[in-house]
Amino acid sequence: MRLELREIAFSFGDLKVFDHLNASFNGGNLNILIGPNGVGKSTLLKIIAGILKPSRGEVFLDGAPPARGEISYLPQDNELLPWFTVRENVELPLKIRGISSAEGRKRAEQAMELTGVLQLADRYPRRLSGGERKRAAIARALVAEAKVLLLDEPTANVDPAGKEDIWRLLKGVAKERITIAVTHDIAEALLVGDFIYVLSGRPARIAEVTEGGERAWERLRSIVELYYRR
Repeated sequence: MRLELREIAFSFGDLKVFDHLNASFNGGNLNILIGPNGVGKSTLLKIIAGILKPSRGEVFLDGAPPARGEISYLPQDNELLPWFTVRENVELPLKIRGISSAEGRKRAEQAMELTGVLQLADRYPRRLSGGERKRAAIARALVAEAKVLLLDEPTANVDPAGKEDIWRLLKGVAKERITIAVTHDIAEALLVGDFIYVLSGRPARIAEVTEGGERAWERLRSIVELYYRR
């Protein structure tokens, strides 16, 4: 699987966020997008998800425009509906798509088991920790079985142990789809990402793509310089 962004341009009024932006993301990897505040990371995810429409350029999934339901997006400020249990929250996307209750329940339980929240299925969000709420939200994003999973700050406001659990989970689910996650934490990105995409400049561009792990740590200084380049 391959996701491609071709000649993307987008502006907020007079502010040109992207112009001639090109990038590609392969399936089977945990792709991490980093960059300074305001550079356009969240905007880029919304363009890929189809929430925002670029003024020029296109998004392609395996050579064709993405079809409805092929991309799942988890925003940074995602909140589970407080009047629904975890199970009801996770089942919600399937109910909206008209999938039968029996099939929806089965798929929801599989997603909750994968994310480690099945034992919390009957709890309401207010009774969950920050990490548990994030994992439940990820279960809701996974239940649609989309080819592309986009996550904006999936470990925001989560304690260190919870962050480790979430990144371990995402490393696993990334093997079967195209996964792109945004984080502000450079060290975290280098540790968990298979590939690191550095978004920089104005208009923003992908200034660097590097492998995670030891090779990325060797290039930490240059990555930080790219991160803060304006």
